[in-house]
Amino acid sequence: MKPARRRRRWPLRSYLIGLLVLFVVAAGAGICAGWVQARHDAVSAARADASTAAGLAARQIGESLATVRSNVDSVASSPGAAQVFADPGDCRLAFSLGGADDGHLDVLRPDGTVVCSSTPLSDGKPANAYAGSSWLSDAVRTPQAVAPVRDDRTGRPAFLITAVIPALGLVAAFIDLPALGAAAGRLFGGARQLELLITTEGRTAVLTRWPDGLRWAGTQVRHARLTTTGTGVDVTGLPRLYGRAAVEGTGWQVFAGADRSAALADADRLARRQALIVALGLFAGLLATMVVQRRVTAPIANLRSSVRTATSGNLDTTVAVTGPREVAELGEAFTALLATVDRELHERRRAEDTAREHERNYRQMFDASPNPIVLFDVDTLDIVAANAAALAYYGRSGDALLTMAYTDLLAPDDLDEASADGAAAAPVERDRPQRHIKHDGTIAEVSVTTYLTSFAGRKVRCAVMTDVTEREHLQRRLRQSDRLESLGQLAAGVAHDFNNLLGIINGYAGMAAADLEPVAAADPAWRTLHADLTEIVAAGDRATALTRQLLAFARADPAPEARTLDLNTVVIDLDTLLRRALGEDITLTTDLTAQPWPIRADPGRLEQVLVNLVVNARDAMPGGGTLSIETAPVTVDEHYAAQHPGVRTGRYMQLRVSDTGTGMNKATLERAFEPFFTTKPKGHGTGLGLATIYGIITQAGGHAQIYSELGRGTTITALLPATDDLAEPDTTPAEHPRSGAGETILLVEDDDSLRAITERILYQAGYTVLSAATGTDAQRTAATHPGIALLLTDVILPDMHGPALAAALHSTHPGLPVVYLSGYTETILATRSTIPTGATLLTKPVSAQQLLHTVARVLDHAVAVGGSAQGDA
Repeated sequence: MKPARRRRRWPLRSYLIGLLVLFVVAAGAGICAGWVQARHDAVSAARADASTAAGLAARQIGESLATVRSNVDSVASSPGAAQVFADPGDCRLAFSLGGADDGHLDVLRPDGTVVCSSTPLSDGKPANAYAGSSWLSDAVRTPQAVAPVRDDRTGRPAFLITAVIPALGLVAAFIDLPALGAAAGRLFGGARQLELLITTEGRTAVLTRWPDGLRWAGTQVRHARLTTTGTGVDVTGLPRLYGRAAVEGTGWQVFAGADRSAALADADRLARRQALIVALGLFAGLLATMVVQRRVTAPIANLRSSVRTATSGNLDTTVAVTGPREVAELGEAFTALLATVDRELHERRRAEDTAREHERNYRQMFDASPNPIVLFDVDTLDIVAANAAALAYYGRSGDALLTMAYTDLLAPDDLDEASADGAAAAPVERDRPQRHIKHDGTIAEVSVTTYLTSFAGRKVRCAVMTDVTEREHLQRRLRQSDRLESLGQLAAGVAHDFNNLLGIINGYAGMAAADLEPVAAADPAWRTLHADLTEIVAAGDRATALTRQLLAFARADPAPEARTLDLNTVVIDLDTLLRRALGEDITLTTDLTAQPWPIRADPGRLEQVLVNLVVNARDAMPGGGTLSIETAPVTVDEHYAAQHPGVRTGRYMQLRVSDTGTGMNKATLERAFEPFFTTKPKGHGTGLGLATIYGIITQAGGHAQIYSELGRGTTITALLPATDDLAEPDTTPAEHPRSGAGETILLVEDDDSLRAITERILYQAGYTVLSAATGTDAQRTAATHPGIALLLTDVILPDMHGPALAAALHSTHPGLPVVYLSGYTETILATRSTIPTGATLLTKPVSAQQLLHTVARVLDHAVAVGGSAQGDA
């Protein structure tokens, strides 16, 4: 184990400097934040003042204009207006908005002659001062409210309000706009000296402004200068913060603007004062840091130097330091500690020498063992040690294994039994069978021998594991084969003896029926007896058929008509009969090889096999479905033959019949070929259908196998030996597949035995294999292994389908090639649309040669197209 990398340690001086820098940064950030906030608050306050002033001014102006309009209408409708036209000397008009020059109120003739005015005409001013004014012709006909207009009497811009006096003339009120703006500015300009600007409805022209209203009245202004967001530039180019309000009844806009620079000046002064205060605080902090450096850091450095001297081997060193009391007491404590360490070291060295010798001897024996060995605590079951063989066997690192308990290695189904056995375990337990889980999810069967011992002062149990997975797998298959063989021998003996009895019964019954036939035809009294004898003969025939099925299962019934034939021809000849037997709700599809190999068998028996398989499939699909019949030439190699007792290597024709019916569970599947075993209701089956098929196939030198999953369907595969009696296409076996180059293959198969043998085939061919029993385990494994070159997965998994797993892995492993495995045929899977079109599919059982050829071909194709293959070849 590599020593832990020493982290770099900083001196106390660096921490003090860093703390000071942190204070500076924090203070600077605080100053900046305060300055920004102060400016923001100043701008907000100025905008608020401007908005308030604009609203008050707009309301004041609106009320004044409404008053003037009311007065004009009142004068026009007054009965005394006609008297003024008759005697101008009776003129008594008055006009005031709070100032002497706010405007004037006039009574005019249609030609613009002033009849009466609130402001007498100046000397030299003609009475017809408004003759020729542009607004006069409209004002005579209808009331007017116009701004800005030129007041011909004063020469200043004004707001004109008129009312018609029928048949006599009109009343006109002239409101002086510069005076109106000046009055509003004086009232609402406030301490900020706000600019007051009154514009037309579209904000295109200035009506008046304060200050200097006479200069700017009637000036055109750009719309962009006066925005509604609160910030703008006044007509002189000065940036201002505006508030805006509308004058009711006119459409005028009143803008109140505060000087932006003046508003921000106070905020800047406040920020400068804060900066000065912070600078004084930082200076005080710097002085404090220097004091700490001199009174604390320097004495600690002296203490460190003394301790280093002691650790170099001189334990008699006296650690003496000056400085604060705490530092001095620390030096005295180090001196006492060094003296104690010196006394203990001598005794410890002697004990360590003895323990080291024992540990070295144990370690050599422990590490050199070829069997996986782990030590686990008796009380907690935590693993405390593991040898190299255990690390390699379980596929875990030493650190990972030491974080686990021994029960974490057990299969979930064995936990309860193992816990009970552990509580009552003897000091030595030999050859206890258990199932252990490897890191890749593979479940291995092991024989475990444990004994009590001690390790590092703890009471532990040493467990020595021996892998017996392959041995147990072969023994199970051999036991199944032996059971079928025993049942076959029993069935053969019973069938032969029963045939003898049936021969006597059928013979005597047949003769009696023949003798009675003439008598029964002539005498009705004998007809009933003759009919009874006929039923006995029929029942005997049916019993004979059953015994023939037993003999076929026992392979004791000879096949005198065996001959060389084409398996495809047998299927084609039965096509019409099979479709009639299935009915209209079941679809029959056939996929026959284009280059069949000849076989030697009894065609009648082969027809019986096909009929029995089709009838069983029909009964398994009461609601309809799909039945597929396929033929293909296959070559059985040593790996496949080793896993299937009774099968020899060589060339075979494969007959595969698949349905989408109810399927079988594991318990039913193990007894499917036994005679008289049936899951059909009483009276609906003899239990000899599959047993007969098994007998016919094995009698022909072949092999029968069932693959089924509950609720998904059943596939029965028969291998029939090929013969060279007739000319045949080139059957030279394919060249030996290339070896792997260490490519990593993720194998996902829920069948433990099949997963184990497949993993072994790939490993021996030079590939690196990661195994998983479920799609979830496969995703977890893939997340920690980015270099996966191929996904080899079963189509039907306990928690998800293989295509769904492939889609999930493609999100993290783009371009990952995929090869699918299934006990169903491609035709059946196609009806379910579970795998992508064009995907590579291997149908179980798969020979080692076929598997390795396909894996090499898909990997080579993926490399050729730059990693974009998705398992299609």
